[in-house]
Amino acid sequence: MGQRIDQFCEDLRLKLTAIDDGVTALKANVQEHNSELVQHVRDRRDALDARIKERHQHIVDANHRAMAWGESRKLETQAQIDAWKQSREIDKLERRAQSAEAYASDIAEIALAAVDEAESAALDAWLARLDADLAAGG
Repeated sequence: MGQRIDQFCEDLRLKLTAIDDGVTALKANVQEHNSELVQHVRDRRDALDARIKERHQHIVDANHRAMAWGESRKLETQAQIDAWKQSREIDKLERRAQSAEAYASDIAEIALAAVDEAESAALDAWLARLDADLAAGG
């Protein structure tokens, strides 16, 4: 009977060792994929930050133009615009239309830049949360 118990203990030890090896391999696989994911997130954030930095002055300029358009718009009255239409002052109406189109384009660029900044901030937040969770043992 002692030999059967010894064999049972040996079989149990081998099975537990196999389970431990499997769990260790699984942990390594998860860490490898997690490491790849973290690197992917960092790469994406870095690409966004580079694009933001590259386009910074252009966005600042677009913002200034948009603010200037808003100020010039305040100076135009509907009565004035109606008078231009009535007297067929096409050049003034054309300049107004082009200015409004440029404003719309500038605002769209500013909005797209804000989306890039929001995405970069979200990725930073995700990485910061991961760091905190890992430090806490999670």
